[in-house]
Amino acid sequence: MRRALAARARQERDETGAVAVLVVLLAIVIFACAALAVDISSLAMERQKLHDHVDSAAHAGAFELPASGPNAKAWAVTMAKTQDPDMTPDTELFCVVASTGTSRQVAAGQIPATCDPGSYSTAQVRCNNRICSIPCPATARCNTIRVSDSKDVDFDFAPVVGRKKGSTGSVSSAACRGSCGETLPNPMDVVFMADRTTSMADDDREDMQAAIVDSLGVMDPTLHYVAFGAMHKSKATSTCATAATTSSDGAKGGKWIAIDFTNDYRANRDSPISSSSKLVRGVKCMPNGAVPGLSTGSYGTHLASAFKGAARYLLGLDPNNLASLPKRPGTPKRVLIFETDGQPDELLEEGSTSMTSAGDLGAGRNTYGNGKGKKGCENLTDVARQAKERGVMVLVIGFGDARSASCEKPGTRTPRSPWVRDYLAAAASPGPGGAPSKAESDCSTTAERTAENKDGDYYYCAASGSELGPIFATAINAVTESIKLIEMP
Repeated sequence: MRRALAARARQERDETGAVAVLVVLLAIVIFACAALAVDISSLAMERQKLHDHVDSAAHAGAFELPASGPNAKAWAVTMAKTQDPDMTPDTELFCVVASTGTSRQVAAGQIPATCDPGSYSTAQVRCNNRICSIPCPATARCNTIRVSDSKDVDFDFAPVVGRKKGSTGSVSSAACRGSCGETLPNPMDVVFMADRTTSMADDDREDMQAAIVDSLGVMDPTLHYVAFGAMHKSKATSTCATAATTSSDGAKGGKWIAIDFTNDYRANRDSPISSSSKLVRGVKCMPNGAVPGLSTGSYGTHLASAFKGAARYLLGLDPNNLASLPKRPGTPKRVLIFETDGQPDELLEEGSTSMTSAGDLGAGRNTYGNGKGKKGCENLTDVARQAKERGVMVLVIGFGDARSASCEKPGTRTPRSPWVRDYLAAAASPGPGGAPSKAESDCSTTAERTAENKDGDYYYCAASGSELGPIFATAINAVTESIKLIEMP
């Protein structure tokens, strides 16, 4: 019995020793795990910090887009190294446009409206159901920059178990400037003022109408309210809101703004353009500006008066209906898109250019040597200057003969300066960098028109109605300056 008890005691003593050894071993494992946990936590913190840095770098680079791809890349690297001198980021530029949805292809009309990467192959395109990304050379018109980097992190405790460093892995961030293939993000009040005078051919006018309707596809009805006017004036009928005035109305009859502000062009930001919309129907039914019973040209092309009427309506100096529409967040941007194909040749020879003075104006009929054409051009830029001083963003499209016409009718003589295009460009808002918008050429060739419409300012040119589609879309996209981080497809 004694021997059995002694043996049992020895066993208990032996088990106690084993437990002690086990505790020691477990303690080592626990402390090692704790050490690894500290290092892993440090690695996670460094990865998050790196993510914040590439976010900031991409955002800084996007401020230079689409004006300069090289500057965008340079600023992204500068911002990254300002935050962490050891960063060695990679930068890539992209053109991000809308996707067709389930078919995952580039949406027609998005290039060059949103951005323009130049030539590319379909194999380079990456799409999801919302957007597509296309690699974009630094010399092209890009709207997105992606910044990537990785970092090795020294471990404090892991070297005990053979690990001296850890890697955050590659971290990237993409920032896009503008609509980025989706609807525009900021609230806006937009007035289209379109030329439908008799100098514009019917097929060009019809192309223009289709282009304006199509441009509504990049707008969000919850944020963007749109009004429409035509030169010469409109007199609504039961069948068409943009019907032209008649001879009994006179040059001052009718309204410059035929369709008040509305958001009925789409049910929501993801729905198609509504064919039952008053705005859409009014744009589509717009006839030319010929006045029955009057000679060809009718009331002429009153550029300054049309601009003044649109601007006063937009600013609320003439009554508008904005107060009756739902309130939106933020302060809406006021935008006037002005399209014309003509030199000033105005029936009226009266009125004031003062934006605070109601009523129409005109410099009179334009003939060689009488100076009234030049005065009409000057009246336009004077009215536009006042509108811009009041915060209106002005985008101007010189169409057809407006690209090469002189302010003064030449008659049988060779046209001479001053040129209508220079006054149209001066009427537009300064570019994003603050430089005045300029007409760089007469846009007589395709190459010149492409260069004019990609130079980053707010004056555009078109030779035919078929070219107006991407220009209107480009103009709409140009008015947003917001930058957002996006997830690339």
